[in-house]
Amino acid sequence: MAEKEYRNNEKEADIERSSEDIRQDIAEQKENISLTVDQIGERIKKKLDWREYVKDSPYWAIGAAAGLGYLASRVFIPRTTPMERIVGSIGQGIHDSLSGLKAGAAGPSLIKLTLLTIATKAAAGWIKNADTTKVADGGDGPQS
Repeated sequence: MAEKEYRNNEKEADIERSSEDIRQDIAEQKENISLTVDQIGERIKKKLDWREYVKDSPYWAIGAAAGLGYLASRVFIPRTTPMERIVGSIGQGIHDSLSGLKAGAAGPSLIKLTLLTIATKAAAGWIKNADTTKVADGGDGPQS
């Protein structure tokens, strides 16, 4: 029974409130909400500020940057095709075989290297000349 009386008193109190009181309550609630939103905004800014994380733990930041850089480099480096790998392997083999000649080119090997270059050039010229002469004579040369 006391509960019914309390409810009736509460309803009467609500009815007795003036519209000015209600406006003041709304203004107070609006101000409280805006303060709460501002506080939440400041907390979010503080949590998203990467500079604070770097200041707090610089080694973790360096590690994370290195890891991200490695992953980005793996993503953006183009993959080699099988033909590029084969050509690269052949080029490396030629480079390795000629590196012995270059390394010993300081003494008598320099003379050998020079003579080998001259002989190679002369042989290439002789083959080119012989091939051109055959074609000009109507022989069995390469067909165009």
